[in-house]
Amino acid sequence: MKMKKSLGIGILSMAAVCSTQGQVGIMDRFNFSPTGAGYTSHELNFDIAGGYATRDKGGANTDAFGMDLGVNYFITPNIGIGADSYFDAFELPYQLNFSGIYRYPIEDTGAAPYGFAGFGRQWEHAAQWQGHIGAGIEFRLNMHTGVFLDGRWVITDKTHDYGLWRLGFRLGF
Repeated sequence: MKMKKSLGIGILSMAAVCSTQGQVGIMDRFNFSPTGAGYTSHELNFDIAGGYATRDKGGANTDAFGMDLGVNYFITPNIGIGADSYFDAFELPYQLNFSGIYRYPIEDTGAAPYGFAGFGRQWEHAAQWQGHIGAGIEFRLNMHTGVFLDGRWVITDKTHDYGLWRLGFRLGF
């Protein structure tokens, strides 16, 4: 129960940061110039996130918390591809997902809502193919650092489908 409460507080905190973007001085605190929002073509970034899944690694109807690591490459400011791995058990190889991503940077805010869809493979605990579809929002703190929140619905071929929420940092280069 404490983990659910902590995740809820984190989501609300991120929403509060995103909702204050129109106030005077918010961008100055982050040393950020919002023009163009820093979302560019040929952009490579890395995700480090915590995650909450509605099912555990074996597909049981048990909440699971874990970690997510990912890499994204944007061909244009709007269109990109990504690969990520969510794991609630530290065993390799565990899971690998590939996504097509469409984001829509909102001028002068630092925010960019995005949608994504793709497929993946889980090797351990319940070896299976997976598909997913989801949406999220990223808020750039500066040219190389952002925070993001997203959710996806995962369609599996052997266990029950489940939801996955991620909250983390996106580091760009």
